[in-house]
Amino acid sequence: MKKLKLLIALVPLVITAAVLPLFPERVPMHYNIEGNVDRMGSRYELLLMPLIILLVVAVSSFATKHYAKRAECADESEAKTAKANTKVLGITSLAVPVVFGALQCGILYMTYRNATAQNIEVKSDLIVRLTFILIGLMCVVMGNFMPKAPRNNLFGFRVTWSMYNDNTWKKCNRMGGIFFVMIGLLMIVTSALVPVTLVAILSLVYLFGATIILLIYSYKVYKEEKASESAQK
Repeated sequence: MKKLKLLIALVPLVITAAVLPLFPERVPMHYNIEGNVDRMGSRYELLLMPLIILLVVAVSSFATKHYAKRAECADESEAKTAKANTKVLGITSLAVPVVFGALQCGILYMTYRNATAQNIEVKSDLIVRLTFILIGLMCVVMGNFMPKAPRNNLFGFRVTWSMYNDNTWKKCNRMGGIFFVMIGLLMIVTSALVPVTLVAILSLVYLFGATIILLIYSYKVYKEEKASESAQK
């Protein structure tokens, strides 16, 4: 599995290095919210994301080894948390190169198209839409995993109230998983159908609204758990 993750992480770098000689020296490097180019830069800046992907996978692999060793040596409580962290890092180190590798391919296509365009208005609506579609897909994946994840230090809806005990964790992350799946689906639909100028704004509204609701819900669950504990004493 480790070799597979490394191979997947290398694919965006190999593809970028292979096509880079086809690009002009100066290419569009940044787009505003409307998809218009607002900064030109060196074509070699396109190597930045593939290198970041490799760095993330390398750090995740190192952290996975660390938590795997702790799971073997620590007491039962710490071992449980370490195993949960190991599982989360394993999923992260696979999801990051897949999602951001796909985004890098989209960026390469749009950058080449825009860099070689002549006598037309250069826009990149596709990059904005693709970015939020991929973020939406990540939210859907996270939402499906959240209810299954044991209490850990890295992943999930982690606030003081939800981390109080295993019951509050399960309830809050079950609700959080539902919300993240809904947010992801809304982002995908919004990115495909709504004018590009509204995609980022609406996506932030979805995230902010869900966060507020989950905070209120987690506090409610925490108070109920405290009341239940007090009643049992």
